[in-house]
Amino acid sequence: MYLQYLQYLPWLTLVLAFVFFIISYLLIQKQTKKNHTLEVLIKSLLASNDAFKQQFIELHAGSVGMGKKIQQLESLLKKTQENHQNLVAQAPENRLYTRATKMVELGASIEELMVECELPRAEAELLLNLHRK
Repeated sequence: MYLQYLQYLPWLTLVLAFVFFIISYLLIQKQTKKNHTLEVLIKSLLASNDAFKQQFIELHAGSVGMGKKIQQLESLLKKTQENHQNLVAQAPENRLYTRATKMVELGASIEELMVECELPRAEAELLLNLHRK
């Protein structure tokens, strides 16, 4: 009984081999499409990475320049403060006029200015006239 089916064995083998070939071909095509999609994605990611690297380099250069500018400004501020302290220390009479001006703003009289700030009457009157307006 089985012998009568043996004559179909070569054809059955051929059909199975053909089906196996078709399935293999389709799977390879599917994998090739996936590989191509991955390659495109990798190229896109690499391009994005390069753009981000360039932006980082530009930001770094900008921050370095900003740091140098801040250091220059700090140095200038320090020099200005030193100059101010030197000027204040060199002119003690200016402190008397500053004090006298504040006293005028608070409503001091000519006599108070003359006594407290050791100013002559003419200077005390002048300060009063200038700062009371």
